[in-house]
Amino acid sequence: MAMWKENLKIGVPLIDGEHKELCDRIDQLFAACNQGKGKEEIYKTLEFLEGYTIKHFSDEEKLQRSSTYPKCKEHKELHDYFTKQLADLKKDLSKEGASIALVSKTNYFLMNWLLNHIQKVDSELAQYIK
Repeated sequence: MAMWKENLKIGVPLIDGEHKELCDRIDQLFAACNQGKGKEEIYKTLEFLEGYTIKHFSDEEKLQRSSTYPKCKEHKELHDYFTKQLADLKKDLSKEGASIALVSKTNYFLMNWLLNHIQKVDSELAQYIK
């Protein structure tokens, strides 16, 4: 089951494309887990997300500044929270290895955070821009 759905589009092509890429990567982790290969895939997923979210969050924050979005600070704080959680997951991975529990925790966090963030926070941003 794919995480990306058309109803997640916020109407900003650059951001929609980045959100789709993020969802696709999380789907790859889910697929690997279903094939019993989650432990092999988790490191690649976290490495990708660490680099990709820097670009994505920067693009979103640029868009917010250029449109004088009033909730820039709060939105950036949510991005910072995600970045910290990602760093904590990577630290746990390097300390404990890719346990089933860590893979599950990572899946749950990524799916929940991303879907909530797109549907609530980014959709609100898109409404403001329009």
